[in-house]
Amino acid sequence: MPRLAFRPLALLAIMGFIAAVVGAQSPKSRPLDEDTARVVVNLLELGHMAKPKIDDEIAKKWCQNFLKDLDPQKYYFLKADIDEFMAEATTLDDKIKEGNLDFPKKVFARFLERTDERLKTALEDLDKKQDYTIDESIDDDPDLIDYPATENEAKERWRKRIKLDLLQLKVDKTDEKEAVDKVKIRYKDRNRLFHQFDMSELLEVYLSSLTRTFDPHSSYMSGKTLEDTIGQTLHLSLEGIGASLQSENGYAVVKEVVPGMAADKDGRLQPEDKIIGIQNEDGSETDLVEKKLSDVVRYIRGPRGTKVRLIVQPTGTKDRKIYELTRQKIELVEQHAKGQIIDVKDSDNKVYKVGVINLPAFYGDTQAVMAQDPDAVSATVDTKKLIRGFKEKGINALILDLRGNGGGLLEEARTLSGLFIDRGPIVQVKDASGVKHIDDKDEGAAWTGPLVVLIDHLSASASEIFAGVIKDYDRGLIVGDSSTFGKGTVQSIVPINEQLRRRDDANLGALKLTIQQFYRVNGESTQVLGVTPHIHIPSIRDKADFGEGKMDNALKFDKVNALPIAGLKLVNPSLVREIDTRSLDRRKANPKFQKQEERIAKFVERKARHSISLNEEKFRSEFVPDEDITKDEDKPKKDKAKKKFTEHPAWESDYYNDEVASIVADYLTLGSKVLAATPGPVTNSR
Repeated sequence: MPRLAFRPLALLAIMGFIAAVVGAQSPKSRPLDEDTARVVVNLLELGHMAKPKIDDEIAKKWCQNFLKDLDPQKYYFLKADIDEFMAEATTLDDKIKEGNLDFPKKVFARFLERTDERLKTALEDLDKKQDYTIDESIDDDPDLIDYPATENEAKERWRKRIKLDLLQLKVDKTDEKEAVDKVKIRYKDRNRLFHQFDMSELLEVYLSSLTRTFDPHSSYMSGKTLEDTIGQTLHLSLEGIGASLQSENGYAVVKEVVPGMAADKDGRLQPEDKIIGIQNEDGSETDLVEKKLSDVVRYIRGPRGTKVRLIVQPTGTKDRKIYELTRQKIELVEQHAKGQIIDVKDSDNKVYKVGVINLPAFYGDTQAVMAQDPDAVSATVDTKKLIRGFKEKGINALILDLRGNGGGLLEEARTLSGLFIDRGPIVQVKDASGVKHIDDKDEGAAWTGPLVVLIDHLSASASEIFAGVIKDYDRGLIVGDSSTFGKGTVQSIVPINEQLRRRDDANLGALKLTIQQFYRVNGESTQVLGVTPHIHIPSIRDKADFGEGKMDNALKFDKVNALPIAGLKLVNPSLVREIDTRSLDRRKANPKFQKQEERIAKFVERKARHSISLNEEKFRSEFVPDEDITKDEDKPKKDKAKKKFTEHPAWESDYYNDEVASIVADYLTLGSKVLAATPGPVTNSR
């Protein structure tokens, strides 16, 4: 099944705090698999839609990508290191076809040397008193600077980096000693994580730096990443105890306990407890202190019905407790579609009921859905159930919130779109054989009333297919950032084990390969340009270097022929202009939107300088925290007590969402005549 997902692999995602829901087997160490490397190269040349040839020119780009993935901000390597490695770049294409992986091992060994040197520098600098009155700055665009030429230059770069980290905490009202301790732990954790890298992870980074020379979304996934992608990202389930962990100072620390799951039912495991080991069946123990978090998670996960004995240090104590828990299937309910009914008022204070559906991804278990499993996980099925409940309560309009939705399954994009139109083409797909279209063939729609779709620059891939359908059919109003992400390609997951015909226990991962491009029914690709809204509410994301067009080696925007469709005429230009004018007038009169405009202006001004001031007074003048805009003194204070699990409602009132609600009210009142209109003639509306 082709899948659409915005999930670019970057080492930064590995470098930060890793949080994972503990839910398949204990970790097994295995060396880098040279066969895997050869298979990935063959698949790229034969299966990628660009039909690339991996030659010396590609090898140079590959080498540059690999070095950038390891050191994206240019804080670790020296210029001499880079020159030495680039001298070998044109040999990488020949070596990889032989299965020779000496180069990534050599580079990573040097990287570990540099990380140890930089950690020593960082800890020394953190013990020094900082002077925030000095007028100095730090570069924030690594593309405009070179790698440090000397050790002294590298140390100076780190001195400024540390000062920035401390200054950010200082402005956030963190005590000075606490700030220093936090940053020390952060850098020690990061260094420890680098040293815990195993060969499968290094292979993932190395081969993905090759795949991205052709497009940003092809990547090699290690066995661990593949498990998480299928289980957590698409099926939204796994098997384990139901706790979310985070690595802190060498310990696996419980951050949240999933409601209704094994740990929650047992009741003993609490947030901030440390899991320091596992007691094995023979009474021996496996120490988990200073172990890689992903390995800790895999020790704790296991098939439902089996038991695990955790060795726990409860928060605030030095005690050592043993908790035996029975693993079970864990549904990641926080990542499912959520619904909520809100009241909105129009300018005459008339109240309307509006259903809100927050959809974080286009998830689904396709095989289970096809087998008509009543418990099958599906974004479409969940959304349809929510709509049914909304209709029973008599809603007047529906908001579908796709903000932050990075995509998912192509089939879910098709079926979800079909909930809002009667029937017709949903998306066009182009591959080596030509262009074909994928249609909604089911009669009727789950919701035929007023519809508003919320987007932002993080709405990608399948989200863009859906938003494109709603816009092209004139089915509803699109509101949000200046555009969606701009990802218009389809990826297929190709398991390496199947290519090698291996049936052993070693999971060799998979190649996520770009095989197709998709296009809206109006013929336009969503690639780079994305889908634009009817009503644009400005955000800082509009000005950030963010989106498909900012990614290296992104494919270009293009078009195919438009398809004839029956436009629903539920949105027209005059209606959009009137709603937009009213929204603009409200935002101009709203102090919080005025402050947001100030934040955007400061961001743009600082971005143009490509530097951040390390002078406290200047830094504060450029800094406007989000909470200064969103807080409302008239609303009750939120309970700050520690909770086992953070539940996020489908909708929360804030200055932005309140404006969206007003837009919905305008749509209901101003568009009453439009909404009563019958479907129009065959069109290619936009």
